[in-house]
Amino acid sequence: MKAIPGVFLSGALILLSAGVVLGQDAKPSASGSTSSSTSAAGDIVTPGPVDASGQTQAAMTTEAETNGKASLMSIRERATKASTKACAAIQKDLAEISKRIDADAETKGSAMVAGRIAPEFGMTVDAMAAEQSRFGTGLGQLTIAHTLMANSKAAVTMDQLFQLRDDGMGWGQIAYGLNLRMSEVTAAVKSEGNVAAGLAKADGKPAMIHSATTIAASQNAGVHAGPASVGTASNVGVGLRVGN
Repeated sequence: MKAIPGVFLSGALILLSAGVVLGQDAKPSASGSTSSSTSAAGDIVTPGPVDASGQTQAAMTTEAETNGKASLMSIRERATKASTKACAAIQKDLAEISKRIDADAETKGSAMVAGRIAPEFGMTVDAMAAEQSRFGTGLGQLTIAHTLMANSKAAVTMDQLFQLRDDGMGWGQIAYGLNLRMSEVTAAVKSEGNVAAGLAKADGKPAMIHSATTIAASQNAGVHAGPASVGTASNVGVGLRVGN
């Protein structure tokens, strides 16, 4: 009768030992499973946030930088062909307009002048103040830059325009590099200067500067169209005479 409890006790110990062994086996397995999962995830290279079209932000940034450099190169290359005399004249006119805008901002307050000119470029007073701080310049220079950028067919940013300025280029050269019609640059900036001074009412649209290429193309089309229409009329007249 005493042997029976001993058997039960031995059996219980065996079961307990088996449970411990199984528990120890399960833990490394779970740990190993987690490690394996982490390792698998570690093998996947995540390049960064992806937009709706499947492009990564890193790829988009690289493409933008490449396009920006190409744009600046194109502007610089074209600017080298500009007339030095014409660029100097425009630079002088724009410098005077810029000084008047800055003087007005100093006497009447930068916020008031910015409040007049900012809506012309779809901006707020705070946004223009931020650009003043960022580029270390006054409202006059910002007015010139925004007028040129608003009329440029080339993709150009304010950072790029002021980079060209930092490189020593004048606004006349930059305008030529942007393929803008030189004879309209001063008038356009002066128009925006009048808005900044409160002498003209803002209409929410930057003063227009035509593309030099567009003007040249329309002039050439007019030249070719003239003789063609005359020739046609002449042929009609001859035909009538012959018929009679």
